[in-house]
Amino acid sequence: MIKFFRNIRYKLLGESRFGRYLAYAIGEIILVVIGILIALQINTWNEHRKAQVTENTFYEEILLDLEKDEKKLVYYKRFCVKRIAYLDTLLTYVRNPQKTMGIDKFGRYVEPIFYSEQPTIYDATFESAKAAGTFNVISDKILLKNLAEYYSDFMQVRNNFSSLERFIENQFEPMMYSLPEGYMNENTGDLVINQSDVTGFYKKIASIKDNRNIDYDYKDILNYPRMENYIIGDLGRTFNVLGKIEIRQQKLKQLKQNIKDRD
Repeated sequence: MIKFFRNIRYKLLGESRFGRYLAYAIGEIILVVIGILIALQINTWNEHRKAQVTENTFYEEILLDLEKDEKKLVYYKRFCVKRIAYLDTLLTYVRNPQKTMGIDKFGRYVEPIFYSEQPTIYDATFESAKAAGTFNVISDKILLKNLAEYYSDFMQVRNNFSSLERFIENQFEPMMYSLPEGYMNENTGDLVINQSDVTGFYKKIASIKDNRNIDYDYKDILNYPRMENYIIGDLGRTFNVLGKIEIRQQKLKQLKQNIKDRD
């Protein structure tokens, strides 16, 4: 093709047709420019297509992470709701000393209070995309900003759970040390909300017979003034965690909808 155009130029020059040669040269320049523009347009289209594929993959994987996070939040909410119910029961007996709870019921409602949670977040896709520079090809910057806020806000949930855990370790456990733990049996952990199976632990404790004939006077614990203070403090912290979880669930639901509606 190049040889063909070169021959035409030589022929026009040889025939001294300068006007026609000039017109031809201009036409050839225009054709070259058009070719460059077409090549640039094709390259731009290819880059746009690659960016779109990357963006679609990003959101598909983000949705999978959000669905995992959603399941965890359901569990964390259940943990808090159940904990509030157990604390409510204990507070009822604390404030009504004429009611008899019984050592077995006491153990079943007290034992879950020993447990706390270390929340997990599924942010691998978001963090990997951030490290890889994928955010540069994400077109909806507002949605990206909302995702960033959602993941950064997780620290509030983690800090609230950590506050509850410290409160248990520093306040509840020392108070319970005054009561021998021989009140536990294989059914004591029935109300425990935990991600791992704790049945084996309580069966193990129950399998070791206690021959000490100790009187487990749980009423002393219920009547201890610090018990009421602890229950109220735990309730406040648990309600705080629950509130953060519910807000997070609302944000997650909205994010999922925004991702699905972005097209």
